[in-house]
Amino acid sequence: MKLKKLSLLAGAIAVAFSITPLAANAQVNNKAPQRVSQASRPPSPSELKLTQEQMKQINQILSTRSSQMQGVLTQQQRQKIQTDLKAGKNPRQVFASIKLTDNQERQLRTIALNSQKKIEQVLTTEQKNKIKKWQAEQQNRRQQPKK
Repeated sequence: MKLKKLSLLAGAIAVAFSITPLAANAQVNNKAPQRVSQASRPPSPSELKLTQEQMKQINQILSTRSSQMQGVLTQQQRQKIQTDLKAGKNPRQVFASIKLTDNQERQLRTIALNSQKKIEQVLTTEQKNKIKKWQAEQQNRRQQPKK
C-alpha cells in the first residue's frame, strides 16, 4: 500500500514539475518516433475531443496544483527533484529519494485528489468514460503476469 501511495504521489509531483499546456499536446508531431504504445498512454486531448475552454480550465487547474504541490515541498526537495529529472533519472526513484514526511504525503495526496475532482467536473460523460476505459486497461495490464 505504501508503494502504491508513493507511486501516486510521484506521478502527481512529476506532473507538478513538468506541466505542459494541454493545447500543445493536442497537436501531435507525427515525425517524432513514438516510444510508448498507443494502449499504454492516456488518451490525448485530441482523442478526448477537449474544447478550447476545457483545455483552458484544465490548464488552470494543473497550474494551481503545481503551485500548491511545490509549496508543500522544501526548497531542498524541489531542487533535488528538478536536478535529478533534468539529469534523466527515473522519476519514481527521484521521488522516493526525497523522503517526504507523513504530513507532506497527506498534503500532496489531498492536492492531487482535489485537482482530479476539479478536472473530472470539466469533462463530459463521454470523455470520463474514455479515461475510465484506459484506466481499466492499465489495471488489467498490471495484474497480468509478465512473460
